[in-house]
Amino acid sequence: MSSGILQVFQRELTCPICMNYFIDPVTIDCGHSFCRPCFYLNWQDIPLLVQCSECRKSTRQRNLETNIHLKKMASLARKASLWQFLSSEEQMCGTHRETKKMFCEVDRSLLCLLCSSSQKHRDHKHCPIEWAAEEHREKLLKKMQSLWEEACENHRNLNMETTRTKYWKGFGDILHRSESVLLHKPQPLNLELSSGPIAGLMDRLNQFRVHITLHHEEANSHIFRYEILRSMCIECDHQDVPYITATPRSFLAWGAQTFTSGKYYWEFHVGDSWNWAFGVCNTYWKEKNQNEKIDGEEGLFLLGCVKNDIQCRLFTTSPLMLQYIPRPTSQVGLFLDYEAKTVSFVDVNQSSLIYTIPNCSFSPPLRPIFCCIHF
Repeated sequence: MSSGILQVFQRELTCPICMNYFIDPVTIDCGHSFCRPCFYLNWQDIPLLVQCSECRKSTRQRNLETNIHLKKMASLARKASLWQFLSSEEQMCGTHRETKKMFCEVDRSLLCLLCSSSQKHRDHKHCPIEWAAEEHREKLLKKMQSLWEEACENHRNLNMETTRTKYWKGFGDILHRSESVLLHKPQPLNLELSSGPIAGLMDRLNQFRVHITLHHEEANSHIFRYEILRSMCIECDHQDVPYITATPRSFLAWGAQTFTSGKYYWEFHVGDSWNWAFGVCNTYWKEKNQNEKIDGEEGLFLLGCVKNDIQCRLFTTSPLMLQYIPRPTSQVGLFLDYEAKTVSFVDVNQSSLIYTIPNCSFSPPLRPIFCCIHF
């Protein structure tokens, strides 16, 4: 038999895991074979599906049967390899130049037939080398099987202990959280909230108070020069939406301060007056609006009060609309939020919101505007 064919024959009888001749070979679903101990030890941590190390196909671990034909072929190949090894020059008896065929169980050495009969080894127990090899192979196989069963048992015990450990750890976490909750038990919430004055708050806020002053030059020039801005009264159309017209009996003035950003609040004392309006406007409004009807959507943001016969009506501009709430008395507040583009009016005495004009079309700078009407 040529060396090439012999190598192919030996390779087919060799376990791909231990690289030795098969010991108790088993064949899995894909057709590849392994030593039984090698197969189980290599995949002992995988419970069901395993991958073949040769073709990577999945197979199930189960009670695999020994491949008897492959086992016999591997045994013959092992014996042939052994005799080939013993027949080599290195393994010849140095004294008698014969092949070593016997195994001394006392000295655990290989002997030729003449050496085994010599005075030194005569009383020792001997057996043919192939018998000794097979016996040791069987012992090794049993030991590996025992180790495999022990490993499986340890793995099962480890899984059980892991489950118990997780259970007790979870139980301990629950106890720890329960103790933490008991230690940090919140106090009962008092639903009856008390209210009272904050000492010193008004004094502190009054430190930042400034007075809005009238721009005297503009006020004087507009009181009598422009009839359209001197007095106002309210009329309602069929939809009950007010519009503002001019009469020659009014006082209209702008504040000297201007605003281009930030938040501001000021109050307007209306007293017992029934005809007034105040708010903010874009600076260009007084220069642009010279018509008979004052369009509230062109930079004029007002809260107004006009007496019509025995009724008193509140209105806001941008857009013009009636506000169906009681007339505020004494003081009305205005809150300007430039960045949010809102103007809010509040009844100071009632501490209530009257109306917020949203989405104001501010064009800087803004000025306070005041209007008092005399009939």
